[in-house]
Amino acid sequence: MQHTSSRYNGRVFNFGRVSIFLGANGSGKSMLLGEIKQAAHELTGGKRAVYIEGGRTIKITDVLQLDHRNVAQYDRLESALAHYLSKRTESLADRVFDALIVLDKKDAKLKAEHSDAVESWRVGGYVGECPQRVKPPLENLFELFCEIFPQIRLSYSTSARQLTAHKGDASYGPSGMSDGEKQVFSILADLLELDDDHTLVIADEPELNLHPELAERLWTLLENEFPDKHFVYATHNISFALRPNVDKVWVLSANSENITEFTGLDTLPRADVVAFLGAIPGILSAHDVLVTEGHEKSFDAIFYRWLLDNSKIEIFPAGSCTDVTAVIKKVGLWSKISTTIALRGVIDSDYRGDSFLSNLTADGVVALDLHEAESYLCVPEIICAVAQRIASQEEILDQEGVTNIIFNELEREKMSIAARRLFARSQISVGVSLDRTALAGVSDADALAHRLREACASELERASRALDADNIVTELAKEIAEIVDVSESRDVMKALRILPGKELANKLAPRAGCKNASDLMRSVTRNFKAGDFYATATLSAALRAP
Repeated sequence: MQHTSSRYNGRVFNFGRVSIFLGANGSGKSMLLGEIKQAAHELTGGKRAVYIEGGRTIKITDVLQLDHRNVAQYDRLESALAHYLSKRTESLADRVFDALIVLDKKDAKLKAEHSDAVESWRVGGYVGECPQRVKPPLENLFELFCEIFPQIRLSYSTSARQLTAHKGDASYGPSGMSDGEKQVFSILADLLELDDDHTLVIADEPELNLHPELAERLWTLLENEFPDKHFVYATHNISFALRPNVDKVWVLSANSENITEFTGLDTLPRADVVAFLGAIPGILSAHDVLVTEGHEKSFDAIFYRWLLDNSKIEIFPAGSCTDVTAVIKKVGLWSKISTTIALRGVIDSDYRGDSFLSNLTADGVVALDLHEAESYLCVPEIICAVAQRIASQEEILDQEGVTNIIFNELEREKMSIAARRLFARSQISVGVSLDRTALAGVSDADALAHRLREACASELERASRALDADNIVTELAKEIAEIVDVSESRDVMKALRILPGKELANKLAPRAGCKNASDLMRSVTRNFKAGDFYATATLSAALRAP
């Protein structure tokens, strides 16, 4: 199945059986699905599509009762089915009643046909086996629903035309279900009787109103129930896009140049793919991206947008410092992203030494002069400016008072910091490998074993040197001495380079009249510009540099 998109400048999408459009809010996923829905007749070779939107509040009636207003539409199966089919590309919420009426009518038809067949078998002298009763659609619906919600049993009273849910000792109508349960019930009722005329299911944000695991279970069940149908989804849920049934994933942005297609994701490490696809929608939807460390972006997003004075910049936390470098240099999977996007990176100095950081801070990656982003809020000039502007504390902080707090904290944490800096420097990676030149000279198993023994001995020697206890103790003494020198010199910026900023900022914030570091950051953004302070002005200039 193939679609040529007018929205994306003639971009051709070749669909698998299960295809995903993945993108951030505003990337145009829903509009593209609308375009595909309009072209469904052509795409499917004259067949039809079913459209389902996620997350909309669905009202389910407990009684399938007809009255004078709708009896003409729903009294006969043929008219009820025709009315229902006319709504298959409209809102799911507006056709749930139709779907249930059709299932009820089909149940009645199957029951009548089975009774007639049994009667004919009896009249014919009981020749052959007794006609078997086909499982009624409503019963099938209830069984599938129970697969998703094992603790809930559904039943239907034909005489009262009433649906009932049973959970433990409680019984109630479907109207009393949770939003997620209603969503699952409605989708199952709608898709249960997909006929040969409907070959395409289009679902917009199918995970809304559902727990992620529940959404995966529901749609995987449906895909397995209908192996001959095509499913096309639009979602921003990474986990949903990485299910085993998914054949293709497209990551959307605002223009066709930045759309990226992925196939064969099952051949890649899941952690790598999750990290990559989790980042790519935001990156592709922006023209200017600052890649940072970490996974929680609330503080960094506020800090770096303020620092660069640009609300449109996308702040993307990539993970570790090496992940940041991989994004900027477009190593591995990152080579797939568009070259037209402006990428820059920033990494925390953390407990790392200057020599380690120098190997990472090339090609658009900047290392902070301080320990981490929160450390900049602890600069006495900045924290005191906030305290004076808020003026809610009886004793307003001054720079000397902040300096004293910083060095008291440094003294208290001295041993912990020294150990962590040592740990960062002492990490090594050990493994046995042979380069191509060495392998090329190997002619038999004995020669290969000999080379491997040499490689093992070399690795053990390297590890032994790196982890020699005397060397470790010597390096620890150097770290402690450096911290002592910083304390004696009373160099605040050097202290903030080695002292963790998150904890310190959270301790200083209440002294300035703020709840925590994030609240302190918001106060800074409301009252000051990055250029008002030397430390942040310098960092801003470094991040703006090409």
